[in-house]
Amino acid sequence: MPSWKDHFNAQNFWPTHHNPAIFIMSQWQPDKEVPNVIYLLIRVLIFVAFFVVWVLSYAMETQEGKHKWAIYLTNWGLTLCTIQSFFASLMLICSTFGNSDVTENVLKLYKTYWVINSMATTVAFTISLVYWTLIHQPEYMSPMNFLVHGMNSILMFIDFCVVAQPVRLLHFIYPIIITLAYVTMSAIYFACGGTAKNNDKYIYPILKWDEIPSTLGYCLAIMVVILVIHTATFLLYLLRNKISLLFFDETNEKGVLSDGGVTLTML
Repeated sequence: MPSWKDHFNAQNFWPTHHNPAIFIMSQWQPDKEVPNVIYLLIRVLIFVAFFVVWVLSYAMETQEGKHKWAIYLTNWGLTLCTIQSFFASLMLICSTFGNSDVTENVLKLYKTYWVINSMATTVAFTISLVYWTLIHQPEYMSPMNFLVHGMNSILMFIDFCVVAQPVRLLHFIYPIIITLAYVTMSAIYFACGGTAKNNDKYIYPILKWDEIPSTLGYCLAIMVVILVIHTATFLLYLLRNKISLLFFDETNEKGVLSDGGVTLTML
């Protein structure tokens, strides 16, 4: 297991891992040398759930809302969740049913997947927290509203609990980058005269770009929330590994745990 100092090594900013096969394994599968069928089923179901919610989030919008669907951070986050679950399912399916060459080639996607997963996990939790504490109003409540602001985090938490891949503390930079990109987009959109889907002046009530000091204050607070949530996710990842030791202690003693996760033989 790495020391705390190792977690702050500058190399950990980058999405590189010495054993890419860790990204197609579950923390909880007994045999950590080959893909697990149950894990494959879970991954595919998570992707299907995200894809269905993603499609419904657009299809159930009003005609006015459809062409403004992309201006909402909720839909950015949902798209990230859907893409990362697609990459995870693709890598696992190809590794399960393909030969060694197919597996080696598809695992080259792990860096892209890892970056998007780091974004999606933290952003999903942040969206749910910020929405239900600062934005939600009783009149907004609907099944679709819960799916895009609640089910996103539930599915990402299930995803987080079953994977074997590590969480890097310094990967907080990725959700920060996507959030800064969204904040920049919202400011430009407002400056160009863009409005919310109900023709309200503001996309979100906390993004009032004609009140810059308060808006920047909210943005800074959200960045802090992202750092806290990512750190909490990292600590939960360490806890997940500790719990896994109780079940797979013999395996771990043989040296298959590395970087807080499972070191696997390439398929």
